[in-house]
Amino acid sequence: MDDKWFIFFENGWLYFHRSRTGACIYGLRLDGSPHGVRVIEGWVSRDREHYNSPGIEQDKKMVQQLIGSRLLA
Repeated sequence: MDDKWFIFFENGWLYFHRSRTGACIYGLRLDGSPHGVRVIEGWVSRDREHYNSPGIEQDKKMVQQLIGSRLLA
């Protein structure tokens, strides 16, 4: 999987786009409070032209890795 991502936050949603293609692969709707942030909704692209998902569990792991390595580092 391409390791280059464009990640941005807009209107309560955190979007993960592949830098090379511009395709939006993941979206997370976030809810913030003084105690932290939680995901309240999410989706994964199922457009096979842009992303061939290995399955929901792998998608969850990928999003966690992206957040950990790109946003929390």
